[in-house]
Amino acid sequence: MHPSVADMTTARIDDALMARDTTCINAVDKDGVMISITPSGAWLPSVIAGDTGIPLTQRAQSFLLVPGHPNELAGGKRPRVTLSPTLVTKDGKPVMTLSTPGGDNQDQALLQIFLDVVEFGMNAQTAIEAPRFQTRHLVSSFDNHAMNRGDLLLDERIPGNVYSELTDRGHKTGIRSRYASGAYPILIRVLDNGVLEAGADPYGFRNAQAW
Repeated sequence: MHPSVADMTTARIDDALMARDTTCINAVDKDGVMISITPSGAWLPSVIAGDTGIPLTQRAQSFLLVPGHPNELAGGKRPRVTLSPTLVTKDGKPVMTLSTPGGDNQDQALLQIFLDVVEFGMNAQTAIEAPRFQTRHLVSSFDNHAMNRGDLLLDERIPGNVYSELTDRGHKTGIRSRYASGAYPILIRVLDNGVLEAGADPYGFRNAQAW
């Protein structure tokens, strides 16, 4: 017999294990049904707006308080959101599913991974582990909406001559560790023969599994 609700106790998750940042989940089943999910906003207390049933999260901070700006806070509007879980199809058939945490680096990282597969023929794991770049030239979606004009962050594995040439062109270049990209993606591909191929970022302690 299953225990009744009255017999059940609530398990407390250790504070060290509580999620306080964005994560992502991707899956493809044997029939090619794909999902891509990017849960986020768990680092604020759970607050419900009055009796509306609507939870307040940190994403409203993505609005700007600049009059006339396209992303200005106003009724009936949605803020620009960095979350970008992605499904890719071709001729109506599943091709790949990919997503990543990373704030304003999410779309940038996923676009590079997508191009690594489609344009440069990389497999899932090679595309995920390939060096990436990021710019913070855009207005940040978070906090005080800082902007770093001309900014370009390069993975430490990108050749030094490339770094030098970009610097000479006027970019405000910086180098960062492969462990500090801020984006830790997962990619699953459906190959033409139906085989599923997955890649996960080892520098972000991600993993891919099959069952």
